[in-house]
Amino acid sequence: MRKTYEKSFKIEIAKKIRDKKESVSSVSTTYNISKPIVSRWVSEFNRCGNKVFSGKGNRLPDRANQYALEEENKRLKEEIEILKKFALFFKREKL
Repeated sequence: MRKTYEKSFKIEIAKKIRDKKESVSSVSTTYNISKPIVSRWVSEFNRCGNKVFSGKGNRLPDRANQYALEEENKRLKEEIEILKKFALFFKREKL
């Protein structure tokens, strides 16, 4: 099972690194967390501020709306294809 960290802990770490109180390497070594993970926390914190780390499996706030629209677009395209096939089938049956 993979290790999870509290939102407050991630924000605290990101702030320390952003404010140059600690480096990614020192945090990684101190807390035994891989450097890429710590770097991602800092990057996400810089991009989203305190709204970052919204929870397990949730997307970043700035990407959630875009993802929802992409999923809806995909679903609507699939519906159009189904309706086209049905229309073609119905047209053949009429003849």
